[in-house]
Amino acid sequence: MCLRFACLAVALLGPIGHAAAQDESAAQAGFGERFRVSGFGTAGFSAYSSEVADYVGTQQPDGPGRTGETSGSLDSNLGVQLDAQILPQLSATLQVLSEYLPEGNWDPRVSVGSLRWEASDQLALRVGRFQSSTFLATDYRYVRFANAWPRPPREVYGVQPTTRLDGADLSWQMPLRDGRLMIRAGGGEVTSGAVASTAGASDEIVYRGGFLRAQWEAGSWLASASLAHNRVTFAPSGVVGQALQLLAKLDPAAGEAAIVDDKPNTALALGLAYDSETWFVQAEWARAWNDSILIDRSGAYLQAGHRFGRALPYLMLAERWTHGQKIRSGIPAAEALLRVLYRNQHSDQRSATLGVNVELFDRAMLKGAIEWVRPASGGTGLQGNIGPGYSRESPKSERLFTLNLDFVF
Repeated sequence: MCLRFACLAVALLGPIGHAAAQDESAAQAGFGERFRVSGFGTAGFSAYSSEVADYVGTQQPDGPGRTGETSGSLDSNLGVQLDAQILPQLSATLQVLSEYLPEGNWDPRVSVGSLRWEASDQLALRVGRFQSSTFLATDYRYVRFANAWPRPPREVYGVQPTTRLDGADLSWQMPLRDGRLMIRAGGGEVTSGAVASTAGASDEIVYRGGFLRAQWEAGSWLASASLAHNRVTFAPSGVVGQALQLLAKLDPAAGEAAIVDDKPNTALALGLAYDSETWFVQAEWARAWNDSILIDRSGAYLQAGHRFGRALPYLMLAERWTHGQKIRSGIPAAEALLRVLYRNQHSDQRSATLGVNVELFDRAMLKGAIEWVRPASGGTGLQGNIGPGYSRESPKSERLFTLNLDFVF
């Protein structure tokens, strides 16, 4: 289902074809053939069992749970896209998306705005704003209709919380073993909101760097591997910002090591999917390394389902784990503060999801799921907006109920 719907989503929402598919009449085509408007969206409903924490998206300030038992903000979005074939080898894409933002509003933003030049059947250059090339759902992350889950698993897709890239990339493709291999390399800048789990505040985090991605498709199989290296800048406000200032006074060397100011960040992600007429299996693993107070983290998930006509019931298991304290201090007060800063990033958790996706018709799908979330002892997991009654030592298992309607038009 993932691969099949991804192909449909790309056909509906991607750039208009390759240069090899353009004939001489393309340059003389009418307005309706050279410009196309399409869109996608999700009407979502979710309910979370916790009264002292919210279930939040990777960059959302709140969600169902402590803020309110139910919510429509977790998955709901609406996107409209314009594709234009300017010349036989030059196309443009503009996509505007409305979703629940780190700032707590729904203001529409440009999620894609790029030019694509196809130098040949194998080589293409893209410049502007486009989706970052880290995970399997790279090109259709926000087109939830194209994915076999209600939302990307946060255990993995939050390891490297970058979505849109402002920059350029070069892609090259070739036949390989009855399939197609695509290699993409590029770089640029990503600016996103980083949500403080205990305060619900949004601070800006900036990644600048480059990436290399390889993707192979053959029949029912899809495999990908990506490597990104960035320089990260992050100036947290509130209690975290004050703690970093105090650390610099207590131990200048530790403070310099901890500050997130143009510090290295490396991320590696591997993915594999199999989608036949009957079975669907997909798995991803990701790891991020940081040379600052930002903690190293990893995540993985495995999703498997069996298709019965238009219905796909599935089970998904996911886990996030962190890798401990890297910066140390010989000054007791500074060391104690460092331990607190690392402990507050302890986002280890496990989850299990039972869900079913039902195709209502070709361009609409109903998704229902129940997710059991188990934060590890000593942390908050991936929950947000933590209340005073939350127990880090003995966090409770919680349940998330989701019912979404995904559609494309």
